[in-house]
Amino acid sequence: MRLPATERDEFEARLQSLFGDKLRPVEESFDTIGTFKDGSFAMGHLGLMLYTNGYNIRGTSTQHPNGLVFHDGQNLFGVGYFSKEAHPEKHLHIVAPKGPDRIAVVKSFIAAVREAGLTRTSIYVRHLSPEDHVAFLAAGFAPVTKDPWHPVAPEEDETYPNRVYHLDELFTEGADGGLEVKNLVGAETGKYKSKNRLAFRRFENFLRRNDHLDFRIRPYGYGESEQSKALGIVEGYFEARSEQGTVVGSTPEDYRALITQRPGGENERDYFAYLGSLSVEGGEEVPVMFFAGERTAPHRASLYCTMSMRFPERLIGIFKDPTGFTAIPQYVWLNVFKKMWDQGIREVDAGGSEVKGLDDQKRQLGGRPEKTHWVVG
Repeated sequence: MRLPATERDEFEARLQSLFGDKLRPVEESFDTIGTFKDGSFAMGHLGLMLYTNGYNIRGTSTQHPNGLVFHDGQNLFGVGYFSKEAHPEKHLHIVAPKGPDRIAVVKSFIAAVREAGLTRTSIYVRHLSPEDHVAFLAAGFAPVTKDPWHPVAPEEDETYPNRVYHLDELFTEGADGGLEVKNLVGAETGKYKSKNRLAFRRFENFLRRNDHLDFRIRPYGYGESEQSKALGIVEGYFEARSEQGTVVGSTPEDYRALITQRPGGENERDYFAYLGSLSVEGGEEVPVMFFAGERTAPHRASLYCTMSMRFPERLIGIFKDPTGFTAIPQYVWLNVFKKMWDQGIREVDAGGSEVKGLDDQKRQLGGRPEKTHWVVG
């Protein structure tokens, strides 16, 4: 059954009439996107699908649910179309512009959209490095303070800085050649320098006390059953955060493209997607984590979805003793980092955060700050 056209469908159709083959679905542009990867967070198959996706309830596209990219042969950026929370008007989003003439091309793109009468609202350009932020402002764009995206998170999940993990600061090589979690170093880590190591041990002890459970992290294969499990984890994560009052901006629908659309390349080489579960001896398998990321440079990767179920009350009946289960986020992160290390990754960018609580969690795991920015056109 064909779904009725949405406002975004009509907007995208008019964009395509303006720009022709320069505007293509993200999933048809994987090879082209690969040539622009430079280690920055959003420039990847998964990153562009996340930030231009058409699953979001405030910007639904039935024709291009994985989003669109503009490519003129030398420059590239993602194209999304969303409304703010509690506001009906939609806004064009230009995501992670790259290329030698990116500023001029973005200005020309916006001018063409305005001249065609497609939008009168603020247009946002996001995922800009500090250097590009300065350059876009110098070219006449306005700071995001002119029209913040959200009153609490003016730059959505770029309000707080990206957190980048240098894996050799998290691990040391053990006597058996395997990686062991070590204390963080530096004066700024004083209060939580041993948190990773102790949390990792705490979850190991949880597994020992619950020896009827088997914790497994497997490469994600995008099958229907796996998609259902991953979607359940994402929806459960957002439900739990909503109960805590910490959901700002993002929606579970934003992650559907990452769950359903396999990126280009091979898992555990070009991208890193994992589904984790607790298996009950002789019984059910309970999904508890879904991570999805991508290599963005030879030794650097981005993680776009990092969700685990840390709330024991949501897993009633499978534990002998729940003590230590709440350490599962650190345990999962560190195990995924180990898997990425085995594939030559040494730096992992986990993106930014909308609220301080989420940033604190990433910071205490050992992430260094790297800020990206929005401007308004």
